[in-house]
Amino acid sequence: MKHLNKLLLVFILLPFFSTAQSNYRPGYVVTLNGDTIRGFIDYQDWDSNPTAISFKAAATDKDKKSFTLNDISLFNIDGIAAYKKYSCSISTDATNPNSVIEGRDTSFRIGTVFLKILQTGKNLTLYSYADDLKTRFYIGEAPDYTPTELVYRLYLDREATNVPGNTVNENTYQKQLFALALKYNALDDKLTAILENPVSGYEKANLLKIVSAINHISKADFEKKYAENGKFSFYVSAALDISTTSSGSGSSYSTAGGGSSTSYAPGIGVGVNLVPDPASDKEEFRIELSVVPSSFNSLYTLKVSPYVAARASFDQLAISVAPQVLFNVYNKPNFKFYLGIGLNVSYSTFSNPYFESQASATNPYFPIEPYYFDKFNTSFLLKAGCKINKNMEVFFNYFTPASITGGAYFALSNSVMQVGGSYFFGK
Repeated sequence: MKHLNKLLLVFILLPFFSTAQSNYRPGYVVTLNGDTIRGFIDYQDWDSNPTAISFKAAATDKDKKSFTLNDISLFNIDGIAAYKKYSCSISTDATNPNSVIEGRDTSFRIGTVFLKILQTGKNLTLYSYADDLKTRFYIGEAPDYTPTELVYRLYLDREATNVPGNTVNENTYQKQLFALALKYNALDDKLTAILENPVSGYEKANLLKIVSAINHISKADFEKKYAENGKFSFYVSAALDISTTSSGSGSSYSTAGGGSSTSYAPGIGVGVNLVPDPASDKEEFRIELSVVPSSFNSLYTLKVSPYVAARASFDQLAISVAPQVLFNVYNKPNFKFYLGIGLNVSYSTFSNPYFESQASATNPYFPIEPYYFDKFNTSFLLKAGCKINKNMEVFFNYFTPASITGGAYFALSNSVMQVGGSYFFGK
């Protein structure tokens, strides 16, 4: 149990290991002198806009360099993200509904930051800036695309009796974008409906739709470049199932001399894998349906009366569903090593139950104990594996012990280890 607790602790800390790993992707930086330097940038899918980046001239280099706001004006990670340095106004009022305050707060600060470029078109550029307080969005007009914050405020106004809870949503950004849509001849009924919709939020997906319309970006191009969809794939797997059935030392079965039993059988599974952020590819979510056969077969001599040879056996077939989360602790395009954890829910059928004396003559003192099978059970799944060339996977699974019989006599539980491989479709 001590070793299992340590193993569980490692898996609980997996997200922190995943966050700390490097993820160098091709890209370039532009220095303050206007020079462009190509290389590899450590992309971390930052929750807050970074103030510095780690850079390598080649992916295999051991040496890395840090570029800060004092060194570069722009950095771009090919096909993933781009950030540009600006000095701009940054609002400092809170917009979290859980911490809304009374009164309109127009406070701001002037700061030099890397703004994330969400879209650049012939008319507008949309930027974002996030810190520990909130996420803000900026708009810039051609030709220089100088950013101006799109204003959104949330506050309590006791005089505002015509709104629920006296909470005012000040959607100034809608008016700003409405004016730009008029200016660039992009205002039609569809865009007007989006801009006037009180439910449309101050969020990336909604603002990208509006700015795309003002930039006259087609629906097909928008879906190709800006629709944020996770990457789904289907997979099939085959494994060697190593199932160990045992009973606690305090059970009547163990006291009478009964031991554990290990069986080996092939198992199969199918599943769906989701990479929510294909750019960073740090986490993956899975749900898997598997079929795991096993058998229990114990031949032993009773240590209690009538002290005869006995045999206990049965067959088990478990159909399991296991949602999982995986963390790629080593992450390269054609090779990934991951650790994962999941919850396994199983329904089992049992067949060929047997518990009899092996003596040649029937002994009237041989215990008569039926199996009380538990058809439903749950366990934790601990997982490790590696992906090779995106489509192939080798894995090791460990399922923590789950009770399969009730009653005081047998009190059996079953734990499973699997060694196998998977093939992914649609990567």
